[in-house]
Amino acid sequence: MTSGPNFSDAQLKLWLRRVQTEMSKGTPPEAALDLVKAAMTAQTAGKIQLLPVVDVPPKAAKTS
Repeated sequence: MTSGPNFSDAQLKLWLRRVQTEMSKGTPPEAALDLVKAAMTAQTAGKIQLLPVVDVPPKAAKTS
């Protein structure tokens, strides 16, 4: 195991939600992870407190 920063379970769930949100916007999985990793690094460096999480409403099912 690495000795990186320790995030709470709630914080990790928020990061995971952010990855899922990015992917729902069409961001490739690798790019979404890179964005979140950069944000986590910035948070541990004290540059930001929290990332704004924008909920993307589920796409309406097409009815025919």
